[in-house]
Amino acid sequence: MNKDYKVLELQALSEAELPKVCYDAAGQLVLPLFEETAKELTNPEPARKLTVREKAHLRSAFYWLNLYEPEPDASNLERVRGYLEAFHHLCELEEWKRASDILFSRLNPSNEELHKQLEIWGFYREQSELYHRVLGKVSRSRDVVFLRGLGNTCYFRSQYPQAIEYYQQSLAIAREIGDGSGESGALGNLGVVYYSLGEYRSAIEYHQQNLAIAREIGARRGEGNALGNMGNAYYSLGEYRRAIEYHQQDLAIARDIGNRQGEGAALGSLGNAYDSLGEYRRAIEFHEQQLAIAREIGDSQGERVALGNLGNAYHSLGKYRSAIEFHQQDLAIAREIGARQGEGAALNNLGNAYDCLGEYRRAIKCHQKHLAIAREIGARQGEGNALGNLGNAYYSLGEYRRAIEFHEQQLAIAREIGDRKGEGIALGNLGETLLKFERYSEALENLQAALEIARIIAVPELEAEVIKNMAKLHQQLGDLDLALECCDEALGIATELGIPIAKECQELKEELLSEKVGGGWWQRMVADVADGGSRW
Repeated sequence: MNKDYKVLELQALSEAELPKVCYDAAGQLVLPLFEETAKELTNPEPARKLTVREKAHLRSAFYWLNLYEPEPDASNLERVRGYLEAFHHLCELEEWKRASDILFSRLNPSNEELHKQLEIWGFYREQSELYHRVLGKVSRSRDVVFLRGLGNTCYFRSQYPQAIEYYQQSLAIAREIGDGSGESGALGNLGVVYYSLGEYRSAIEYHQQNLAIAREIGARRGEGNALGNMGNAYYSLGEYRRAIEYHQQDLAIARDIGNRQGEGAALGSLGNAYDSLGEYRRAIEFHEQQLAIAREIGDSQGERVALGNLGNAYHSLGKYRSAIEFHQQDLAIAREIGARQGEGAALNNLGNAYDCLGEYRRAIKCHQKHLAIAREIGARQGEGNALGNLGNAYYSLGEYRRAIEFHEQQLAIAREIGDRKGEGIALGNLGETLLKFERYSEALENLQAALEIARIIAVPELEAEVIKNMAKLHQQLGDLDLALECCDEALGIATELGIPIAKECQELKEELLSEKVGGGWWQRMVADVADGGSRW
């Protein structure tokens, strides 16, 4: 760098200095240091002056970055419009490094980087456009980040094959340039997307690789994240005790390195595991700790997640009104911070709570709002879940044909995006609903397909639910022995897992035994009458 120039810092530039900006011999935007009164400095000729077009873009970038003030009631996008406009003007100048630096600007009051804040708000299309604009223009190390970001925009829109492709590209570059942190992150992302596809064993393999690298490079936070993700995968496999072991390790690391946000997340995951084990009071204790930490550090996203978890725990206790209060608080925060996916999740939980209270029309309104948000932000998996819940609500209303329509739509989306767990759930719901029309052959076909999926992807909770419904099917067909066999199998799985469905299976078993005993008594009485014996 010529001593007569300094590298341009756009946010430190004054309006009076704008006309002096030029290009140096290396093609960098610079600001001359000369002053007419400083005799010891020469007045160097710039390597190249800016064209009229270039001056216009530079001036616009300066104004948007330094002088733009959004209105107090501005939308989320308007709040960051200054950054976005400056980014595009810098790209027009082919100032790729400066443009990309804007993506990493930390915003007030969230302290999130711009590109991550757009993700939280659900502006995946806008986020994707930013990454594409600078991809391949700055450095290989930045490309690792941009490709992972592109993968995230696809992931949150349930475009899983595309997400995997971007994550694999990011992984390849990270390995090529020896970026251990980038390699670890890409492996973690791949684990998360395979988790969302219901391929939990594959997810675990990626998280194990992530864990090994994180430990090798001494990335304690990354190590904790990998352990937490492995816990999530084992949780979805129904291995709750094993999940707890991983979440406890994650918690220990978070506390050791002072990662309060990570500590809260680990506590929340532990609460979810204990909830699934039926230890609801213990789950609530963990979620309350998670909530306290989130409020202490001003983590609004963590606060709304904790409130949602508390709502789910009280739901499990059958305290639906309390659950609704927590979900409403979750919803309010999600709307306040613009977390569209979180807003949809809160509406989903509210709908489920109203369904359990028998307020089916109210539940339907919540699920319809969730569906609208999912479609708006392109969250296909969320869209499928909302459709399935609408099917469940109409089932509860006795509107079985309408329920089938929604379950069929959920099934189509699950198959389209490769969501095997969602596919299994939709098939199971279809099978259960078809029983209401005594379409036993179709019901059995759907239930058997759901059972096959549950076993392939190793989701024992779904397996138990499907086998329980198969017991009901055989009960309706009058085959009580086969119904009891299915019921015992479902009961065994549910008891081993320690999940609430075990109670339903036990009640169904008692009902079947009662029918079997009653049926035997009636048959003996009929035979006795036929033989000329006493009727009583």
